[in-house]
Amino acid sequence: MKNILNLILGFILLAGMIFGVYLIVSSIFSWFKDINPQLAIALITGSSTIIVATLTVVLGKYFERLKEIDSHHRTKKVEIYDEFLISVFKVFFDNDPEFDLVKFLQEWQRKIIMWASPNVIKAFVDWKIHLAKSPPNAQTLFLMENLFKAMRKDIGLSNKNLDKGAFSHFILKESELFLSLAKINPDITFEEISKIEKDINSTS
Repeated sequence: MKNILNLILGFILLAGMIFGVYLIVSSIFSWFKDINPQLAIALITGSSTIIVATLTVVLGKYFERLKEIDSHHRTKKVEIYDEFLISVFKVFFDNDPEFDLVKFLQEWQRKIIMWASPNVIKAFVDWKIHLAKSPPNAQTLFLMENLFKAMRKDIGLSNKNLDKGAFSHFILKESELFLSLAKINPDITFEEISKIEKDINSTS
């Protein structure tokens, strides 16, 4: 969306410059009517070259500046989103008792207010609301997956061919079991899944 707005602003700027050039050229042509035709042609050719060169330089610098800003924003977003991924993997793999997820999220959401796209903010809010009102369940992971996809899209990555639950393979040891159970009961809790896993392991 931001890129589209930048493109529209660029075209508006270009249209304004072209209109300004038109007014200048119209005034010059009116003046040229009273001078030697050969001199008029030479002046028109020379001025056109200067005008085109100036427009090329100005617009080139404008779009180059937009590209630099976009690159800076993308770099900052990658940094912020990677912080979130690191925290997620800490929760699922490290079991670090000193890691304070609540404190991390308080700091992290302050950053996304300034840097994240609307889709990322919405996905985070949906996930956070669900965490507050329900025990950790299958929907918790699927909403977090929506957040992952929103972050990927925000930095220009495609989510094509990433089916629902694709990221569970990176987070859960028994991802196939999780997906099969979630398909039967979308609200199954992690505690219930863990119990089923233990029952299966004890009988195998």
